[in-house]
Amino acid sequence: MPNYYDFSKLGNVKEQVTNPDGWVNPTIVEYGIGNHRDSLSYFWRVKGTHHTFIIPILRMDYLSEGNYVSHFEEVLKCFREDYKRWANEGWPTEWMCSYRDEFSRFISV
Repeated sequence: MPNYYDFSKLGNVKEQVTNPDGWVNPTIVEYGIGNHRDSLSYFWRVKGTHHTFIIPILRMDYLSEGNYVSHFEEVLKCFREDYKRWANEGWPTEWMCSYRDEFSRFISV
């Protein structure tokens, strides 16, 4: 379900250009560090959207081996697969429709 976070609460928000398959490229990811459930975490989203992905810093570093672009692209690739499945199902829930409305200009189906 959509997760929103106020990026003005994050320190030092950066931007990273990515080129995930099936997305309008380039796709710009905004990310910054904040506290989530007593853990320092990366908060990130596709620029121009509100849905926020959250991952603890240690987990991000472990999974990406320091290559954040590959992490962003892999997550967005998986998200696109979910998005396509929801589209095939006819957007059966309200929260899926909110993703449709937010990401339709970024994802090629």
